[in-house]
Order: sequence, then structure tokens, then C-alpha cells
Amino acid sequence: MKFNLNQFLLAVSDALDFVEINTLGSTSYHSKRVAYIALRLADFYILSDKEKFDLCSFSILHDNGLSEEDTVNEFENDPKKENLSIFEQYTQHCEIGERNIIDFPFLSNHNNIVKYHHENFDGTGSYKLKGEQIPLLSQIIALADTVDNIFHFENPSIENREKIVKFINDKTNTLYSPQLVKNFNSLASKPAFWFDLQSNNLEKLVLNKTTDFTMNIELEDLVKLSSIFSRIIDSNSSFTSRHSSGLTQKVEEMCNFYEYEKEKTMKMIIAANLHDLGKLAVPNKILDKQSALTKKEFEIIKCHTYYTRQALEKISGFEDIVEWAANHHEKLDGNGYPYGFDANRLCFDSRLMGCLDIYQALTEERPYRKSMSHKDTMNILLDHGSKGYIDERIVNDINKVFS
Repeated sequence: MKFNLNQFLLAVSDALDFVEINTLGSTSYHSKRVAYIALRLADFYILSDKEKFDLCSFSILHDNGLSEEDTVNEFENDPKKENLSIFEQYTQHCEIGERNIIDFPFLSNHNNIVKYHHENFDGTGSYKLKGEQIPLLSQIIALADTVDNIFHFENPSIENREKIVKFINDKTNTLYSPQLVKNFNSLASKPAFWFDLQSNNLEKLVLNKTTDFTMNIELEDLVKLSSIFSRIIDSNSSFTSRHSSGLTQKVEEMCNFYEYEKEKTMKMIIAANLHDLGKLAVPNKILDKQSALTKKEFEIIKCHTYYTRQALEKISGFEDIVEWAANHHEKLDGNGYPYGFDANRLCFDSRLMGCLDIYQALTEERPYRKSMSHKDTMNILLDHGSKGYIDERIVNDINKVFS
């Protein structure tokens, strides 16, 4: 199928902004801003369009390891936590982030960019790389990342600009190479650069700085690509550590039962991999809570399918995948969430995804209960089916396939 990698990257950027919502309670569009700063710095170097696109990709993906439960918990237990700059000091997320993106379709041959994006030019970083041992793309991302975190580029007042420039120049030969500092100084002398960083059009600015890469991609490769984010989503909590992957397996079995064509089965698998993308916005303290959720907490939970839709809608060709992924908490009687769609609005495959999501969740352990047997799970599904909440035919078919 025709696949626009630019659109996919922006959807990914939205998803990783959700991590900031999770850990900090708000989002500053950090990944998009780092990408834009990095792309502006790239203009000073001889890089191909593919290398610039990969720089954008690495910039957006640089903090993908922050969603890992151990990293989140370490941050949440740190009394000094104030913002993402503290969070990023945990270099574990660099290792995790590099591992997570091993299957991403980068366009050029650059390795370990995410792993080394917190190295210091003088060799005092975690991996002790020094000078030009540090990949150039890692050096560029390091500067963009650090100063955005420390100085909050979304509001660079005149005074703040001066502090930023002074900080970077003071770190010449320690954090940053002299050439990189020189290039930043040239960039910082242009008022438009600072205005761009305050812009509500960061997404458009990033798109304008990258060549359009629309490609023919096999659905098998798109399944692999979506599984990257399935792993990131599932790693957010030990109690959901196999939820997306488990759902994917069951979706494939049911597609085989219904004798779907291979193309449709793979699209359903992609939807299953991405269905909880918006759950990255839900705080771990809610996901891991060992007692009943409060009304306020449940309202926060409800946002996750909304965010899933908001992210995936950016991708052309994903129209049916968006519906199957984002409607899994809707109910036939119109009392689901977040849109309250009813039977007239829910296609068969959205209904199937919803039923299987319930089945998968009930058969998993949660902090407030043990995992349920197939029999007990089916009792709940059959009850919901008889009351018109979910599709009764699909429930009976699930019982046939998994009993």
C-alpha cells in the first residue's frame, strides 16, 4: 500500500507527547520542537534528504524509552522531579529507546543515535564517547533536546534567549563541539527562529523541513512497524505488559475463523497493535491502582481512545484501521466511550475488536484482581451480549474459537 512516512512520524510524535502527559501532567510538544531545532541545525551540514529525514525521525523517537514502567517508576519516586530534563537523566531510557526502534524503516545507515543522544563532547557522558566518536546526529539532538528541556523553548522571551545562548556557549568543548555551538549561534541570531518555536504550527514547520517520503510498503512491513509501538505501549505497565500482543494474537485467530483475506487480517493486526496508543497519556498510578477507580480517574481512562484516534487520523490509508483501533470501548446501545457511537455507527470489525479487547483484558491479571478463566470471562461476555452492549454473534464465535 502507499504509505506516507512523514504522516506516520507525526502520529508517533503525538503518541510520544502523550508520555509527557503521563509523567508531567501536560505536554510541551517536546519531540516536535526537538525535531525542528535539529532540522534547522542540519542545514549547516552536508546531509542528504534521507539523512535529514532520519534526523527528524530520531529526534521524534529519541525519548520513546521513557514510557518503560521501570523508568517511569524511578522518575515518579524521585523527590527532585520537576520536568522532563530531570527525567531524561536516567540513561536507561536511551538503551530501551534504541532497542525499541530496531525495526523502524530508517532511510540511511546511522546507528545508535538514540542510544548516544545524552553523550557529552568531552567524554563525561554515560558511555564515555568523546568528540567525533559521538555520532553527528546524536550531537545535534543532544543540543536541541537539552536546551528545550532546560529553557522551555515554547516561550523564549528576550531574556530567556540570552540565557540559552550563554548556556550553550559556556558548554563549548564540554557538552557541545565548537562547530555545533557556532552553528547554533548563527541560527539564534535570526528572530524568526525564536518565533517559530512559539508557533502553533510546529507540525507544519517540521513537515516543510523534510522531503516527502511516500513509499510502497508491504503490509507485512507495516505490521512490524506497528509492533514497535505495541511494545512501547505494553511496556508502560507490568499489568498490561502483553495486552496489545495478546489482543493481536486473538484478532488473527478470529480473522482466520471468519476467513478474512490476508490483507484485511494484517490491517486488523495493525489496528490491534495500535488500539491503546492513547493509553500512553494515562498515568501509571491509575493503570496500576489496586483499588476501584474514582470517577475522575475513570474519566482520565476514557481519554485514551480519543487520543488514539487523534494520532492515527493523520495517516492517509489508515481510515479503516482508525475505526477498528479507536472504537473498542464503544457499545451497541450508545453508552460506550468516548463518542457514544451506537450499533448504526459500529461496523462488524469495530465490534469484533471491542469484544476481543474485553476478552483479552479479563483474562489478564490486574492490580485489583486475578486473571479470569475462559469460562468466567465468557459468562461476562455472554451477559453483555444478551443485554445488547456488544455483538452477541461475535461473543458466541469467540466462545467456539477459544474454548
